[in-house]
Amino acid sequence: MLAALVLAGIVAAPVATAGLLIQARRRGPASGGWPIMKRLVFALVATVLLAAIVIGALRLFGDSQRYAIEGAAGVVVASLAWLPVTRRWSARGHLCWSATIFLFVVYLAFVLDWTFDSNLGPAGTAGGLLLWLCEVFAALLASAYLWEICDALGSEQWRRRLSRAETVRVPDAELPFVSLHVPAHNEPPDMVMDTLRSLLRLDYPRYEVVVIDDNTDDEALWRPVEAWCARHGAKFAHLENWPGYKSGALNYALREMTDPRAEIIGVVDSDYQLKPGFLRRCAPLFADSWVGFTQAPQDYRGWTRSGYYRRLYYSYEYFFAVSQPSRNERDGAIFAGTMGLIRRVALEQLGGWDDWCITEDAELSLRLLRAGWSGLTVDESWGQGIMPLTFEALKGQRYRWCFGGIQLLRMHWRSLLPGQQTRQNRLSTGQRWSYLSGGVQWYGDLLGLVFFVFLLAGTANLATGGGALFRKLTAFLVATVPVLVLLGLVRAVALLRRSTGASWRDAIGAFFIWQSTSLVVARASVLALFARKAAFLRTPKTSEKTKWWEALRANWAESALGVLGIAGIAGALTKPTELAGPLLAALLLFPTLGMLAAPVNSWAAQRAALPPDLSARRTTEWRRTRERRAFVRGAAVGGIATVSAVVVAAVALMLAPGSRQVRTPQLVNAPPATHPASPSPAHSSQTRTPTVSPSPTVSPSPTVSPSPATSPSSTSSPSPATSPAPSVTPSAGSLADSSPVTAGAP
Repeated sequence: MLAALVLAGIVAAPVATAGLLIQARRRGPASGGWPIMKRLVFALVATVLLAAIVIGALRLFGDSQRYAIEGAAGVVVASLAWLPVTRRWSARGHLCWSATIFLFVVYLAFVLDWTFDSNLGPAGTAGGLLLWLCEVFAALLASAYLWEICDALGSEQWRRRLSRAETVRVPDAELPFVSLHVPAHNEPPDMVMDTLRSLLRLDYPRYEVVVIDDNTDDEALWRPVEAWCARHGAKFAHLENWPGYKSGALNYALREMTDPRAEIIGVVDSDYQLKPGFLRRCAPLFADSWVGFTQAPQDYRGWTRSGYYRRLYYSYEYFFAVSQPSRNERDGAIFAGTMGLIRRVALEQLGGWDDWCITEDAELSLRLLRAGWSGLTVDESWGQGIMPLTFEALKGQRYRWCFGGIQLLRMHWRSLLPGQQTRQNRLSTGQRWSYLSGGVQWYGDLLGLVFFVFLLAGTANLATGGGALFRKLTAFLVATVPVLVLLGLVRAVALLRRSTGASWRDAIGAFFIWQSTSLVVARASVLALFARKAAFLRTPKTSEKTKWWEALRANWAESALGVLGIAGIAGALTKPTELAGPLLAALLLFPTLGMLAAPVNSWAAQRAALPPDLSARRTTEWRRTRERRAFVRGAAVGGIATVSAVVVAAVALMLAPGSRQVRTPQLVNAPPATHPASPSPAHSSQTRTPTVSPSPTVSPSPTVSPSPATSPSSTSSPSPATSPAPSVTPSAGSLADSSPVTAGAP
């Protein structure tokens, strides 16, 4: 029966995904009794249609009528069970969620059952269990990304979303006094002064501007800003040898420089240029006494002239177009620092900014929500900053974001576990899920790297004449992996394109920008487990006229893994007549392209066209970052060694020979009357190959930043946008190498 349920999920998930990605016009109101009833009716009708498709497909594949009905019944039960949770979504969003989660669950159950019931032997069973646990973790990550996808594309009713059309008009006398804090560190003075000019043009009657120069070591950089502030009435302070980095500077501004009248604290990065209406739009939202912070999108300028910067821009926009609105619906939004406002009394009650976390903004928003305050996000962009202008600077930024996210988990994980609300922890279940899943998703890149190593081990085993890892699967189980890998990629790119307005080309390019930073994120996710302080990356020094080999040198690790991936693909294709050969080559293609995209993006960033002021900044960006490394090297190396040991151990267990014939998993079931419980004589005559060890099918899971969800067999990654969804299926037993693998083969 489990086999029938898995096959039903394999059919239902792609069909439901295709339905979700078809853009449909929404007509009429989304709230009220009638829209809710309409969504329910449509969901029930769509569930019946999907069940009919499942029955037809399973019968076409050769399943018995009984098993086909059981598979369809499983899809129906899963759909009905999720109806209360997905009542805001359209029928398309509901079915995509329920069918994919159904596939996750039955697939993991099928693999676990097969692991214990197929004569793998002690070592093989241990290897299979280790890989199964990786799949469980991947499925959880995939579920988090899938929720964002279905929420973004399927929601017909948003209860907390502040659209661009909404405005809050408050008389000037009732507007709160706002203190805008502008931290700066080693920034070009002209850029900082451009930001300050935009702040003085704000259409708001009651505010002040406070500039805090944080440990800039070149007096020529901060003296012009100090003089400008003196001429225009802005407050300025230069801090020497001040601890706490940005958090320390913001705490100094809060305690020593903020006007006593200030009710709201704003944070604006020194490269941002604001629209005049920013405070008029966001400050009145604090009329609700429980609002602790508001966050407008982070936006960027200077990206339209270059293909690379367009792709980078869309990769950033995903978070504020997809992730943040979904989190906001559960009051789990992140305070992202710049373009955000905080209620002063709430900030002071919590003791200000914590300087132990390098993502102090996100950490503060979690403490605010835990204390019972609420957060709101605004859809409309009110300011534009500057993206990292070199690929190496982007890698450093992603490194810091990941490290800070893991720091947050290490400090606050107890607050994020399921449980009742208390006076010390007022987080709701939705808020806990938002922050817990957001932090854990950073490990998607590490998981993708682990499965990439598994794939390389499989190709080496296959090319050297073994093939015990991947060769012995039935056609349908083998087909599950590439189908769901493709689904993950299509979901990620389609959602990015739909949410940001990017072209297909730019959306695919943005996806590979996420993939190309996966190695540095994987490194940060390991180091953050052992190091208490951030290990900042040094930016390589070069010139504007970068040579192509310098792009390779600056990304040597990604380039090396890309070369290994090419070698693995070539090795797999040495066995073109075996099903495992083309399959492994196809599965290696995606993560290999992701690694090779790193030097390509580095070269493209240096050659991309920019306005003169940004071009000059790009030249200095290589030399500007000189942050200190502050971490225990021994612990960091130990963490990487531990992860490597786990990978090596799993591969060794998979290759360990067993003592009995491994039983082949069977997805297509013949009618019960003719289906024996044990292998038939025909099967025995076919399986003349030596006994094999567990031979898991391992799907790569290259990761992305931001993240959409994939199935347990998918390879999308997270960044902000795609999910790691590796598939690790212990091998089917042995089919003779010379005998064809056919649908329904025992």
